[in-house]
Amino acid sequence: MSFERKREIIDFDLETGTYRTTYDYPSEPPSVAVALALMELTGRDVTDFDPLYGSATVDPDALDELFRPKPGDTSRDAVVQFTYNEYEIRVKDYGRIVIRT
Repeated sequence: MSFERKREIIDFDLETGTYRTTYDYPSEPPSVAVALALMELTGRDVTDFDPLYGSATVDPDALDELFRPKPGDTSRDAVVQFTYNEYEIRVKDYGRIVIRT
Protein backbone atom coordinates (compact mmCIF):
# COMPACT_ATOMS: atom_id res chain seq x y z
CA MET A 1 0.00 0.00 0.00
CA SER A 2 1.42 3.35 -0.99
CA PHE A 3 0.70 6.54 0.92
CA GLU A 4 1.42 9.96 -0.42
CA ARG A 5 0.64 13.20 1.38
CA LYS A 6 -0.97 15.76 -0.89
CA ARG A 7 0.06 18.75 1.16
CA GLU A 8 2.24 19.50 4.15
CA ILE A 9 -0.07 20.07 7.08
CA ILE A 10 1.96 19.35 10.19
CA ASP A 11 2.14 22.28 12.59
CA PHE A 12 4.26 22.40 15.73
CA ASP A 13 2.77 24.07 18.78
CA LEU A 14 5.74 25.32 20.80
CA GLU A 15 3.56 26.13 23.82
CA THR A 16 2.25 22.56 24.19
CA GLY A 17 5.14 20.72 22.52
CA THR A 18 2.76 18.91 20.17
CA TYR A 19 2.43 18.42 16.45
CA ARG A 20 -0.99 19.00 14.90
CA THR A 21 -2.46 17.86 11.63
CA THR A 22 -5.91 17.31 10.16
CA TYR A 23 -7.94 14.57 8.56
CA ASP A 24 -10.74 14.87 6.06
CA TYR A 25 -13.35 12.38 4.92
CA PRO A 26 -13.56 10.61 2.57
CA SER A 27 -10.10 11.20 1.10
CA GLU A 28 -8.11 10.97 4.34
CA PRO A 29 -9.84 9.36 7.35
CA PRO A 30 -8.10 9.42 10.76
CA SER A 31 -6.38 6.02 10.42
CA VAL A 32 -4.70 7.11 7.19
CA ALA A 33 -3.97 10.64 8.42
CA VAL A 34 -2.13 9.29 11.50
CA ALA A 35 0.17 7.19 9.29
CA LEU A 36 0.77 10.08 6.89
CA ALA A 37 1.49 12.50 9.72
CA LEU A 38 4.05 10.15 11.24
CA MET A 39 5.69 9.71 7.84
CA GLU A 40 5.99 13.47 7.53
CA LEU A 41 7.10 13.97 11.12
CA THR A 42 9.78 11.27 11.13
CA GLY A 43 10.82 11.15 7.48
CA ARG A 44 10.23 7.39 7.56
CA ASP A 45 8.04 5.32 5.26
CA VAL A 46 4.69 4.08 6.56
CA THR A 47 5.93 0.50 6.13
CA ASP A 48 8.61 1.23 8.76
CA PHE A 49 5.86 1.36 11.42
CA ASP A 50 3.92 -1.57 12.81
CA PRO A 51 0.32 -1.68 11.57
CA LEU A 52 -1.95 0.60 13.60
CA TYR A 53 -4.27 -2.27 14.55
CA GLY A 54 -1.40 -4.31 15.97
CA SER A 55 0.78 -1.90 17.89
CA ALA A 56 -1.68 0.70 19.12
CA THR A 57 -4.49 -1.60 20.19
CA VAL A 58 -6.73 0.54 18.00
CA ASP A 59 -9.01 -0.88 15.35
CA PRO A 60 -8.47 1.49 12.38
CA ASP A 61 -11.91 0.71 10.94
CA ALA A 62 -13.60 1.48 14.27
CA LEU A 63 -11.56 4.69 14.60
CA ASP A 64 -12.63 5.82 11.14
CA GLU A 65 -16.25 4.87 11.78
CA LEU A 66 -16.35 6.74 15.08
CA PHE A 67 -15.27 9.98 13.41
CA ARG A 68 -17.10 9.48 10.10
CA PRO A 69 -19.34 12.52 9.53
CA LYS A 70 -23.03 11.79 9.28
CA PRO A 71 -25.65 14.03 7.65
CA GLY A 72 -27.06 16.52 10.14
CA ASP A 73 -24.56 15.40 12.76
CA THR A 74 -23.39 18.04 15.19
CA SER A 75 -20.04 17.95 16.93
CA ARG A 76 -19.85 15.08 19.40
CA ASP A 77 -16.80 16.45 21.19
CA ALA A 78 -15.22 12.99 20.99
CA VAL A 79 -11.54 12.26 21.55
CA VAL A 80 -9.65 8.96 21.19
CA GLN A 81 -6.19 8.80 22.72
CA PHE A 82 -3.68 6.00 22.23
CA THR A 83 0.03 5.33 22.03
CA TYR A 84 1.41 4.34 18.65
CA ASN A 85 5.08 3.34 18.71
CA GLU A 86 6.56 6.02 20.98
CA TYR A 87 4.00 8.68 20.04
CA GLU A 88 0.94 9.74 22.01
CA ILE A 89 -1.86 10.27 19.49
CA ARG A 90 -5.14 12.12 20.10
CA VAL A 91 -7.81 12.07 17.41
CA LYS A 92 -10.56 14.66 17.82
CA ASP A 93 -13.94 14.76 16.14
CA TYR A 94 -13.52 18.08 14.37
CA GLY A 95 -10.80 16.87 12.03
CA ARG A 96 -7.77 17.36 14.26
CA ILE A 97 -4.98 14.96 15.21
CA VAL A 98 -2.47 15.89 17.93
CA ILE A 99 0.84 14.04 18.27
CA ARG A 100 3.17 14.24 21.27
CA THR A 101 6.62 12.69 21.09
